[in-house]
Amino acid sequence: MAFRFPLVEALRAQDLDEPSELIHGFHAYPARMHPAVARVLLRELSVGPGSEVLDPFCGSGTVAVEALISGWRALGSDLDPLALRLARVKTERRGPKTRARFLDRLAAIGAASSARVRDRDDVQAKISADERRWYEVHVLKELAGLLEEIRKVDDERDRLALEMVFSAIVVKFSRQRSETAARTTDKRLRKGLVTEFFVRKGEELAAAWAELSAAIPRPHHLPRFVLSDARRLPRTLAGEYRCDLVLTSPPYGGTYDYLHHHARRHAWLGISPKKLREKEIGARRYLSRGNGGAGSRARWDDEMTAVLGSIAELLRPDAVAVLLVGDAELGGERIAADSQLERLAPAAELEFLAAASQPRPDWRGGPPRREHLVALRRVDFAGPRG
Repeated sequence: MAFRFPLVEALRAQDLDEPSELIHGFHAYPARMHPAVARVLLRELSVGPGSEVLDPFCGSGTVAVEALISGWRALGSDLDPLALRLARVKTERRGPKTRARFLDRLAAIGAASSARVRDRDDVQAKISADERRWYEVHVLKELAGLLEEIRKVDDERDRLALEMVFSAIVVKFSRQRSETAARTTDKRLRKGLVTEFFVRKGEELAAAWAELSAAIPRPHHLPRFVLSDARRLPRTLAGEYRCDLVLTSPPYGGTYDYLHHHARRHAWLGISPKKLREKEIGARRYLSRGNGGAGSRARWDDEMTAVLGSIAELLRPDAVAVLLVGDAELGGERIAADSQLERLAPAAELEFLAAASQPRPDWRGGPPRREHLVALRRVDFAGPRG
């Protein structure tokens, strides 16, 4: 089918060497869509200048960044406020003056933080006792002092960007083993290293802004972002919003817990994870328990049916939705994601158009699971299959 060709091309593109990742690699974010996938699909599925793309699971903003440089209008939503803060910073268009101002503030904060470390400043970390246990005492104090200096910045735009620089390094300097493994491990970290990495990461962000700015066309459309559960997005938008393309990567069922992955960041930045705790879709803590089975499958089906219904409501009559999905892991059982979407699509008044698949390593050490790009469109407006 014609729709399958851009899907295959997009999957192949992520395995090719890229000359640049633009700003995508600035901040770790588990399971983000590969930029090449978004780039190829935005190129192949454009319906003309000012086309509108919606990403209901925008995460760190991969689709939004690629839409910005491809001339698309973009709207991203996510249930996690951290994701939206990060996506906004990554899609800023900063000219030489605002980048220079940011670098001046970054250097001043670095100098103030180094002085705190040298003077053994007795600063209190404003996080819970349970969170403090994730850090060596001297690291805890250095992070706390660094954040105090960031919070003194009066310019909101720079302050929020500096907070995302802090967010980008905080897990590295905790006892958390890695971004996706919430287990403790010993790390030997000398005093002052936190500040050095913070300044280095901030300089990396400024350089990435410069590269991004050079890649953005004129005219362009800055992406918009809203906080929303993907299943309630039509209610959140509460208007006549419709898009030409939905391009998104929902969580892979039973694979991740974003609540746990970003817990260190939420605590330092004062972000309440209440909604994420209650409403996170596909969460491993709910779907991969030992008593999974039929209950987990039914829950995952219900969650994805609601997502598909929301997507269908927001598509224009001639629009397409493309979902990057991975096979679910439900109570030890693999569930093929493309087959699940094909089975659930009719209930959401969507037609399954095409899919392309490839194997991906299982980071937990199991056999490879398959990753799929699936194209859908609304039944009530669908013509003959391409």
